[in-house]
Amino acid sequence: MGARYWKTLLLVISACVALATAAGAQGFGGRAFERGYREGVQQGREDARDGRAYRVEVSRVYRGGNAGYNNRDGTRDAYRDEFRRGFVNGYRDGYGRVRDRGNDQGRWDNDGWGRNGRLGGGGRGYQEPAFARGYSDGWEKGVDDGRDRDRYDPARHGDYKSADNGYERGYGSKDAYKNNYRTGFRQGYEDGYRDGGRRR
Repeated sequence: MGARYWKTLLLVISACVALATAAGAQGFGGRAFERGYREGVQQGREDARDGRAYRVEVSRVYRGGNAGYNNRDGTRDAYRDEFRRGFVNGYRDGYGRVRDRGNDQGRWDNDGWGRNGRLGGGGRGYQEPAFARGYSDGWEKGVDDGRDRDRYDPARHGDYKSADNGYERGYGSKDAYKNNYRTGFRQGYEDGYRDGGRRR
């Protein structure tokens, strides 16, 4: 066998390793974000109920950033980044819901998640994981657009168009995930746009 054969074989193997690594990274990224989101919701609720200031960074869980980490999840640093991103978004949602309503209204389960995979009570539950991820991404884009006085247009953003951030095969149909992600993105964008407009 010639050099060309071995070179082709090496390229194929390298491509397979790269694809497997990317798929693994996307998978653990979704799990890290979701775990961080759940932990953040719980901490945010507790802080708001106890009258503490809104301070994500003082949480030991946030600072550690590795709750639920497993060696199969890839690098600890990458896991920590996604976990903290999820925690910040969960904390904001948990803290805000208690503050907005004055209490939990008894509609939260012990882990912060309502029935049917929805976060919190009331009419605007956050369905995990697609809705929560879409909401988070949309909120960030909405804040930026509102603060910069850009036009209100959630559909112009790349994340909305692709709608597969955080998707894992274990979540089921990708089309269903995309639908829920876009629903969450639009809601998050609306809330973020309003918040961003107030921050000008």
